[in-house]
Amino acid sequence: MKLSVQGQADEVEPFMDELKQHPYIDFHHEEVQEVSQHQVCITCDIDLKPLRRVKIVELLKDGEVIVKMPLIDVVHGEIEEGKIIIAGKSFDIFAG
Repeated sequence: MKLSVQGQADEVEPFMDELKQHPYIDFHHEEVQEVSQHQVCITCDIDLKPLRRVKIVELLKDGEVIVKMPLIDVVHGEIEEGKIIIAGKSFDIFAG
């Protein structure tokens, strides 16, 4: 699917940031165009995965995977450039 959002830059960018945290939407090939001084248009391809609840989070060191964690209902966002915060539910099938 293709998603296009146009409006005031100070409204569109926070909206897109919030939408990108949704665990059931994958974003691909985002394109930002400045329509006018304060207006932007963001267009991107998306895949909707409504049945997918588990994501595998991989922690890397020097480009190599050191830890893999399956998490349910993952929400993530970039809090600073290069710093990402991840939240989700962990599960243990052997816990009783």
